[in-house]
Formats: sequence, structure tokens, C-alpha cells
Amino acid sequence: MRARYTWIKQTSDYDDPQEDSHITPRFGVSYSITNDFAVYGLYDQAFTPQSGVVRDGELKPLTGNNVEFGIKKDWFDGSWNTTLSVYNILKKNELTSDPLSTPSNPTKIVLGEKRAQGFEFDLRGKIFDGLNLIANYAFTESIVTKSNVEGIEKGDIVPGYSKHTANAWLNYTIQNGKLKGFGASIGGTFLDGRQTDTWGEGLERLPTYFKLDGGLSYEIGKIKVTANVFNILDKYLYSGSYYEWLQAYYWQAEPGRNFRVGLTYKF
Repeated sequence: MRARYTWIKQTSDYDDPQEDSHITPRFGVSYSITNDFAVYGLYDQAFTPQSGVVRDGELKPLTGNNVEFGIKKDWFDGSWNTTLSVYNILKKNELTSDPLSTPSNPTKIVLGEKRAQGFEFDLRGKIFDGLNLIANYAFTESIVTKSNVEGIEKGDIVPGYSKHTANAWLNYTIQNGKLKGFGASIGGTFLDGRQTDTWGEGLERLPTYFKLDGGLSYEIGKIKVTANVFNILDKYLYSGSYYEWLQAYYWQAEPGRNFRVGLTYKF
């Protein structure tokens, strides 16, 4: 258990100085049912200053709270472990993108309140000596629970997130022999149910996203050399949103297949 007191003062060339303060508590409890099985609970609050030019409404600090419950389990003498958690996140007065914003007059809007809730599952462990797996899946639903803005209604889906997110990564390092210290890894990211980062009806949904990355490494003594390749499949990956002032969608594309080489020395 802990609590934080925050006091802020903001000034600008266009408005009078603003002051605010808040106490944000945090509570956490964990209970071990057995040596390899535990449950936990968490509650905390948020209070964060925000900045930007607001089209409608008053600029206020972001406030909210998070409630989370989970279970943790170790398997096979600790060589594998899993975590399953459920959460409910509430945010008030958050600044979000304004569909009427233009490059010459960038503005934001203050959303009354939104709620994100879902669950997450994490898995990690050793398949055999030298080969390890890390994977996770998250399901998230985020909706508007209160609105101060015309055109945004209670129950609207909050844009800019993915309903389904999954990641997996395999790492293998040779343990013995002349090639000891040589490693290889491969992993991917999958996103589905992506909402465009704007508000409105009948907007185009972003397509399913999948990116595959990999790499090779060699470590001897204090030196480690890495060679990574990103977007191995060289897929056209992008994000973006609809801008009302353009009457068009604006996409931001990610790099195609690209490479990176690194050298690390441990002192």
C-alpha cells in the first residue's frame, strides 16, 4: 500500500495559470495458495497533467483508476510459468484526437470518460535446454462511458487500439561445443480488430496486422554480436485514421524488410 500526493501548476501564453492537486493511492495484495500457485489483486489511481489546444471544453488533468485481479502458476518445477489477469481501467478527461484538426490549427478534444476492460494471458518457459518460448495474448474492449463532445455518444468504441493482440518469441542458444554461444530467434506480432484513430460512423477498419522478426547472435566472453531482420515477410504494414478536413484517410506506413547489426561489450 502506498499513496502519492501530486501538485501541478500549468501556464501558457493564452490562458490564466491553472493549479490542481490530487492524492493517488495504490493497494496491492498477493496470496500464495501453494508454493507454485498464487492469486493477486491491485487497485491504483492516476493523476497526470495534459497539454494541448482544446477545441471544446476545459483542459484538465487525466484522472482514473485501475482494478486488476490475476492468478500465477509455475509448472514442471518452475521451468514454465503462466499468468492470467483481468482488468478494468477507467479514464476521465483524457485528450484525444480531433477529427476537425488541421496542420495549421492542430486541436484536441476532451473525452468525458472511457473504460477499457479485458484479460491477458502470459506464457513463458523452457522447451528444452537452450530453447525458450515467450508468448502472450490480450483481449481488450474500450468504449465511451460519458461524453462531453457532440457527435461522440455513450457506448461508442474508442479508436486507436486493437481488440486482439498476440505476441510470440522463440529463442535458441547452443549450450555446448565449438558453436557454444551462438543463438537464433524468431517471433511475431498479430493484431486484429483495429479501429481507426478518429470518430464517426461507417469508418473503414484497419486490416489484420502480422509482422515477423528474427535474428542471429553470437556471444563469447564479454563480446556479443547481433544481426536482426525486421518484417521478414516484407509485408505492407500501416496504421492511420480518417481526417474530416481532408475527407480522406491518412496512412502511416512502417518500413519494409530492414536489417540491423549490433556489437555489445560488457565491461
